Amino acid sequence: MLKQQSIRSVLSFQPHVFKQLLRLKLANIRTTLTNKFINLAIWVGCTLFVMGYLLQAFGLAGNYGAFQFGGILAAVGLFELYGNAIAFVVDLKNDRTITYYLTLPASACTILLGYVCYYAIIGTLMSFMLIPMAKIMLWNQFSLTAVSWPKLIFFIVLINGLYATATLLLAGVVPAIDKLGDLWSRFIFPCWMLGGFQFSWASTYAVVPLVAYVLLLNPVIYVTEGVRAALLGQQGNISWSLCCAVLLCIWGIVAVLAFKTLKKQLDFV
Repeated sequence: MLKQQSIRSVLSFQPHVFKQLLRLKLANIRTTLTNKFINLAIWVGCTLFVMGYLLQAFGLAGNYGAFQFGGILAAVGLFELYGNAIAFVVDLKNDRTITYYLTLPASACTILLGYVCYYAIIGTLMSFMLIPMAKIMLWNQFSLTAVSWPKLIFFIVLINGLYATATLLLAGVVPAIDKLGDLWSRFIFPCWMLGGFQFSWASTYAVVPLVAYVLLLNPVIYVTEGVRAALLGQQGNISWSLCCAVLLCIWGIVAVLAFKTLKKQLDFV
């Protein structure tokens, strides 16, 4: 009975505390977004210029810039994940701000959900801020009328929610800040590069079918394919609905693992 009550208290949700926590974390959102977007825009601008214009002289398709932009949108949250995980681990090892939040009259679930929503909001806003920039740079290569806006909005929110939750999982499993570099080199970077950033799953299947099937084990391939299906059209991409279903399942698994690892590390009750 006591165990059941403890589980209920940890998993309960206090909306008033959640709103106050989220409001506190979003207090400097304008400055945060501005700084993050400047950094992101430099990378995106250089990538779109090279892929959308310069490399066409070497035989790339005329619409490759728009194709590449789909890969960029899929990667925004992934890069945010790494940066947010670093900040979270630093806090765990030093100031432990989250420990203070866990002393508030709210469940651990409420506090962790506040972090997830904050990370997801930043990632989602930055993703949509890139669309006008891409349109200006690519112009005729990128047609806004081809975008399925309901699908794109839903999917961008979905993947940034997943990335935000994965941030807590990474922070929970990494024992020290210096180990995050190993995690980037050995796991995150390969998942990104082999996750369809510069190629489609269909093109891989046409060249090396066996490798294409192996790539289906990479969650990032579903992120990239789903973004492109909503951004450029379903043709030539993995089914958007299938991508959503797979990522929702992964999100559920990641959420459970993140909660368990942080519960063990922070010992909240």
